[in-house]
Amino acid sequence: MKTVLFFAFALIVHISLSAQETEQVDLKEYFVDAEYFFAQEDYTDALYDYLEIYNNGYNENANINYRIGICYLNIPGQKEKSVDFLLESLKNVSPKYKESSLKQTYAPVDAYLYLGNAYRVNNQLSKAIESYNKYKELAGSQGESKYADQQIQACNTAIRFMDSPVKVRITDVGDSVNGESSNYKAVISGDGLTMAYMNELPFYNAVYVSGYRDGVWTSPVNITPQIQSDGDQYVSSLSFDGNTLYLTREDAFNSDIYKSTRNNEKWSKSDPVAGEDINTKYWESHASISRDGKTLYFTSNRKGGFGEMDIYKTTLQDNNQWSKPVNVGNVINSGLNEDTPFITENDSVLYFSSQGNENMGGYDIFKSKLGPANQWSTPENLGYPINTTDDNLFYYPWHNARIIYASLIRPEGFGKEDIYAIQPADDKPLNDLLAELIQPAGVTTEATATATGAVAAPATAATASTPATSTVPATAVVPSTTQPQDISVPAPEDAPATAPAAATAAPAPREIDLTPVYFNFDNFLLTVDGEAQLKKIGRLMKDFPAVRVRLIGHADAKGPADYNLVLSQKRARTALQYLINLGIEESRLSSTGLGEKNFVAINSNPDGTDNPDGRQLNRRVEYEITGNDDAVLIIRIPPVPDILKFKK
Repeated sequence: MKTVLFFAFALIVHISLSAQETEQVDLKEYFVDAEYFFAQEDYTDALYDYLEIYNNGYNENANINYRIGICYLNIPGQKEKSVDFLLESLKNVSPKYKESSLKQTYAPVDAYLYLGNAYRVNNQLSKAIESYNKYKELAGSQGESKYADQQIQACNTAIRFMDSPVKVRITDVGDSVNGESSNYKAVISGDGLTMAYMNELPFYNAVYVSGYRDGVWTSPVNITPQIQSDGDQYVSSLSFDGNTLYLTREDAFNSDIYKSTRNNEKWSKSDPVAGEDINTKYWESHASISRDGKTLYFTSNRKGGFGEMDIYKTTLQDNNQWSKPVNVGNVINSGLNEDTPFITENDSVLYFSSQGNENMGGYDIFKSKLGPANQWSTPENLGYPINTTDDNLFYYPWHNARIIYASLIRPEGFGKEDIYAIQPADDKPLNDLLAELIQPAGVTTEATATATGAVAAPATAATASTPATSTVPATAVVPSTTQPQDISVPAPEDAPATAPAAATAAPAPREIDLTPVYFNFDNFLLTVDGEAQLKKIGRLMKDFPAVRVRLIGHADAKGPADYNLVLSQKRARTALQYLINLGIEESRLSSTGLGEKNFVAINSNPDGTDNPDGRQLNRRVEYEITGNDDAVLIIRIPPVPDILKFKK
């Protein structure tokens, strides 16, 4: 009997230890994935994996809290969550910290520096200053004391600016352009009839173009396939006539300036801008063209600058070649980073972002005037709330800055980042102003400086940052119901709102972008982005009662095939149930799961190493849509990037 009991006890212990070992292996896989995404600055995916670890016994681990805090600090719309995690990480700070180990229980002294940033972007400026000073005390000569001093100075500047806010009017440009995901980097042609901008789709960034017709922006066209981008090209500027689009093409190591031209509503394949030393082995991050097309302003971190990223300019010569670029000088370029320069249509004022000069923290928007002797004036900070304590980048001054187009995160927005128009608070409502300034297609007009004075950037206490991974926005044109808001800080919600007249647009056919619903590893629960995508499907089905949808679940290659088959079925059924909860009749829906049968992306690299980006594309629910008349509705599905495409 004792032998039997001992054997049973040993078996239980063995099973228990095996389960613990399996759990530890799984957590190590999550950690490896998290560190990979973190190194790639893909903070949204890194956050998911770190949270899995956090929720499985590591909630008091200083290193995991530190990493989660940094992730939240880099995700637009979620930065307020960073403070609690970074505070928790301070309970076990040590100079002995070494990263890239799940066994690490310490957080580095840098946690105080990041906590200072977290307090700053959340406008807790006194606490931010305290945290920066604590960092300087602990880090000593080995730390980034100069950076900490700059941030302390920025906090003091922010306090002063916030005591004397400027007044501006902010108006969402409408839900034909803005949707559930981030829309950003908007530029407008001189006649106001063409907008190019970025829309962040899952796993690639799409270039969209919309036209302004009958008082509304029309359903945009995804021109990413036309310019032959793999999702690595970003809108930079648009020529005055709207027919030349300047872009940057970025990878992990380099960024160059490209351009594409429009002919008969088709955009050409983008090619590098030709010119002596414009594109180099260094990082050229942005370019903007003057009204006459003869001066190109761009940014680069090439050697010989005054800081890290500097602003340069080059001019078009009589032989149609660009001149050797010249640095615009240390009046504009500081010892830190400058970026996203735009010259006004009258070639007299340069708007740009800078981490230097008199700054509120992060990047602020400045303007500098070009004098008679071709000398730039001392840059002028546009003030709060145009600038905030977070990064303010890519503010496009249209019609000599009578209107500024920029992307902001605001509670009343349609998605994550929306494109807004910003004007002086005492100017006409946006629709009235556009009716005055925009001429019908084919009619040209001279741009003149505004008598009321130009405003230089959007105003909001909310943060404006580089967007994170999201889903495609709905692109159907509906009557505009957006309302402009006059902002008077510190209580913008009390400011009067003026609603523009609703405009009805009935494009035929209606076009809509659909992307699959993506899932996290070994999970069939919907993400926030997945829910947003299914809401779009629900609206589509309500607008088109004849449409029927079959939901098809898929899995990646990790795990047993029979397990993944069941998992894919659960994913499809979860999506189906969500649509039913939205009020869609179950008779119009069906679901199935195919497991590992239909990969659209690679699961591993040619050398056999894991490819998390590819596996993510395979963890999806797709749709088969029937009962649709293409003459009424055109559905567009974005392609898988070539670098991740599965070759059968």
